[in-house]
Amino acid sequence: MRRKQDYYIFAPEKTKRRGPGCLILVLSLLFAAVVLCLLTNAATNRKTDLLTEKVRVMSLNKDLENFTVLEISDLQGDERGLDGDLWRTLLYGKGFSAVTMTGDMVGQSGDYTPLVALIKTLRQIKADVPVYFIAGDEDPAPVQSEPHGDTEVLAQWVRAAQAAGGTYLDRPVSQAVDKQTVWFTPEYLYSVDMNNMQETLTRQKTDLETAGQQYDTQGGANYRAVSYQLETMAACAQAVKAMNKDDLQIGLTHVPLEADYVREMVEWADETVAFSFRRLSLVLAGHYCGGQWRLGSLGPIYVPQKGWFPGDAGILGMQRINSLNQYVGGGIGVSKIYPMSGRLFDTPSVTLLSYTAQIE
Repeated sequence: MRRKQDYYIFAPEKTKRRGPGCLILVLSLLFAAVVLCLLTNAATNRKTDLLTEKVRVMSLNKDLENFTVLEISDLQGDERGLDGDLWRTLLYGKGFSAVTMTGDMVGQSGDYTPLVALIKTLRQIKADVPVYFIAGDEDPAPVQSEPHGDTEVLAQWVRAAQAAGGTYLDRPVSQAVDKQTVWFTPEYLYSVDMNNMQETLTRQKTDLETAGQQYDTQGGANYRAVSYQLETMAACAQAVKAMNKDDLQIGLTHVPLEADYVREMVEWADETVAFSFRRLSLVLAGHYCGGQWRLGSLGPIYVPQKGWFPGDAGILGMQRINSLNQYVGGGIGVSKIYPMSGRLFDTPSVTLLSYTAQIE
C-alpha cells in the first residue's frame, strides 16, 4: 500500500542541530569588542584634554573680564609631568594669569620629580604667571611634626616645589591684576577662627618651652611645627586685614565641598567683612579624578562615599551651589581611593577657567 502524504500545514519541522561554528562566532565577536574597548581606552588615556569653562560673576569688575586660571589637579606623580613638549603643545597660544594645583600632585609614592618638572615647564611657558599649590589627602604631610632626620618644617616635596617656582598656599596670597587684587586662599581658612587658633598655638608653644621639649628629638619636631603654624596664622591675620570687599577671592580645596556644607557656611558667613565665605567667587577642587571609570552619559560608574552612578555633580565640572561657583577638575593621574585601578573612558584633563560678567 502506498504511503499517504502528510497534509498538516503546521506539522513540526525537524530541528537541525547547530554546529560549534555559531558559538565560536559569538565568542570571537565578544573578544573583538573587548579588544576594541581596550584599545580605545588606551588611546583615550594617552591623551590630555585642555577644557574651557566660564566663571560667571554678575558684579565682576571690568578689569577682571577674561581673567583666566589654569586648573590642574591630581597629577599623582604621573610621568606626564615630565613631558615638557606635551605641556608646551597643550598650552601653545593660550592665555592665563595664574595656575592652581589642587592637591594629590605627588601622591602616595612620594615621587615629587614629575611635579617639580611640571612647575618648571609652566614657569618656562609663562615666567610671570604664579603657580599656587596645596596638599591633597594622598600627598605626604606638608608640615612635619614627627622626627624626620633634619630641622626642616616643610616636607621635602613642598620645598622642592617651592624651589622650582611654586607657591605653597597655606595662607591668603594676593595677586595684582591691572588695578584690581585677586586673593588665592586655602578654603578651610574661611571656617577657622584665626584669633582663637593663634591663642591655642601660643599656649602649645609655651607649654613645649616650659617642658624643655623643644630640645629633644620628638618635642623638637613638634615645636618647630607648632611655631610654623603660629607664624602661618599670624600671616593669615595680616592678609585678612589687607583685603577689601571689592577684591576677588578664589578658594582652593582638595576634596570638593558638599552642598549642605556650602549652604551652612553661606548662612553663617559675616557679609560685613571683607574675608567672608559669601565673597568667594570660585572654589577649585579635585580629588575624584572624574570618577576614573566612566560610561558615557551615565558618568562615573562608582565613587567611594557617593555610591553607584552618582552623576557628575560635585565630582566633575562646574557646580553652582547657592551663589558659589565650584569647579572640580578631572585630574591627570589615578587615585588610590577607588577599588579599581586605572582610568576607563576618562581622559586626563586640565581646565582654563575664564571670568566673565555675562550671565547666560
